[in-house]
Amino acid sequence: MKFSEYKYERPNLNEINTKILSIIKEMKACKTFKEFDNYINEINKIRNHVESMKTLISIKYSINTSDEYIVNENKYWDEYGPEYKKTDKIFYETLVNSGFDEDIKNKYGNHFFKLIQCSLKEFSEDIIEELKIENRLCSEYTKLLASAKIFYNGKYNNLSQMNKYMISEDREERRKSSERFYKYFELIEDEFDEVFDKLVKVRHKIAKKLGFENFIELGYLRMKRTEYDENDVQKFRNEVKEKWIPLVNIFNKQKKDRLGIQELKYYDDDIEYPGWNMEPVANYDETIKAASKMYHELSKETGEFFDFMVENEFMDLETKESKGFGGYCTYIPEIKAPFVFSNFNKTFDDIDTLTHEVGHGFQLYMSRDIDMPEINFPTLDCCEIHSMSMELLTWPWMKLFFKEDEYKFKRTHMAIIVKLIPYCMIVDEFQHIIYKNPNMTCNERRKEWRRLEKIYTPWKNYDGMKFLENGGWWFKQGHIFKNPFYYIDYALAEVCALQIWDKMEDDYENVLENYIKICTNAGKRSFLETVKDGELVSPFDKGCLDSIIEKIYTWSLK
Repeated sequence: MKFSEYKYERPNLNEINTKILSIIKEMKACKTFKEFDNYINEINKIRNHVESMKTLISIKYSINTSDEYIVNENKYWDEYGPEYKKTDKIFYETLVNSGFDEDIKNKYGNHFFKLIQCSLKEFSEDIIEELKIENRLCSEYTKLLASAKIFYNGKYNNLSQMNKYMISEDREERRKSSERFYKYFELIEDEFDEVFDKLVKVRHKIAKKLGFENFIELGYLRMKRTEYDENDVQKFRNEVKEKWIPLVNIFNKQKKDRLGIQELKYYDDDIEYPGWNMEPVANYDETIKAASKMYHELSKETGEFFDFMVENEFMDLETKESKGFGGYCTYIPEIKAPFVFSNFNKTFDDIDTLTHEVGHGFQLYMSRDIDMPEINFPTLDCCEIHSMSMELLTWPWMKLFFKEDEYKFKRTHMAIIVKLIPYCMIVDEFQHIIYKNPNMTCNERRKEWRRLEKIYTPWKNYDGMKFLENGGWWFKQGHIFKNPFYYIDYALAEVCALQIWDKMEDDYENVLENYIKICTNAGKRSFLETVKDGELVSPFDKGCLDSIIEKIYTWSLK
């Protein structure tokens, strides 16, 4: 089924809940697991339909945030989405108390059992109204980003369209366009502050109602972290602080030498080569054709997957008016289809985002036979291993997109990766501080962000840009608003992806085989189980960073 043929219809909440509760009643009388499991399948069919309708309208909203019908349906899900969680909880309780624990674990995995135990702790009917408020605020943030109309270069641009000017080969244009970009956030900073302040307070209220001291433990439960906690993450951040920042300094020094400048400014962050505007050679149609060639040559499985995505319209990649900012991949379980969303604007990010989000999509395609909603999409720390590894596994084909600038792409890509790790530490530590201190003022939050920048990214120079000097950079980081504690996942996964990159040169075939293995049935495996299956070293193991840093440093000297 093509995406355009898949029709949205709002489910009837009362009918859905009545039907599921009726089935649950039958489940409780089951004498055998086979009979019990048949009812699980019946319920999952209903749940997957509901999830698919919710996901479908979310996709449509991100594609067009100004369509009145779509906006109203998105509001419906903001309002009533939490109501569906009531029956989910009863379903989970039925599974946990069924007496079929071992049968459930044998069929769906021990990880699944841990996931539903997390879900039981993170929800209560007492918090439904607060969950509705949280949903509305997240949609409001999406709207703020999508509403940007920045007049530059003789026309109005959205945030995605500004990116091509912000990575121009002309340094003065980078400066002017970057100032104009962040000026948008500065002009309505009160609105961003208000949305975030309300989000922090409503999440704190939810946590207190559920019996937690603050939102942090609940945030970890929402992220389904069953194997590591706040202390493990803090140790990882300390390792990065001690060992990784010197590597960034080496990359920055090499960049200054190439660019011939004495001091890097914030608008030089993503530029690595003089006279190169980081623009792919191919236009949109040529990019898709080149990507098809790449994925067919990479493996039989990736070739089949990419054909499926293109032929069935499960990608919306070009930027347009009223379209949401950024990129993502999601999953429509009823039709077993991943969906990739992006904002192509003829920049380096087109290829980087394509390979990243397609990595997510490929994993979902390989896991598409899993009908249990909780495990057809893995936990996000695992998800990012699939996406970030795909970015690096496709390096041998970058000539298709950048021709003679292939090495410049790789060098730029590696520099972005190297700088991402400490940035993830800022986002993660910032959120721990914020949710431990939910009554901080907006100014105190911004000061805290700037303090952390000076620790983890001491090279940052905002060239007198007052809004950024005062700690406003994070307003554009959607994860902070919409997905609390989802960012350390990028760093943990990147450490795993870099191990794959390290092995590629000597044993690409085995590396690819392991990658496909960890993408198959991925949701049934925890983060550390995935690391083990991929023959990788856990980022939490002391010294894990050492060999990676040495490899990157040696490569950077070539």
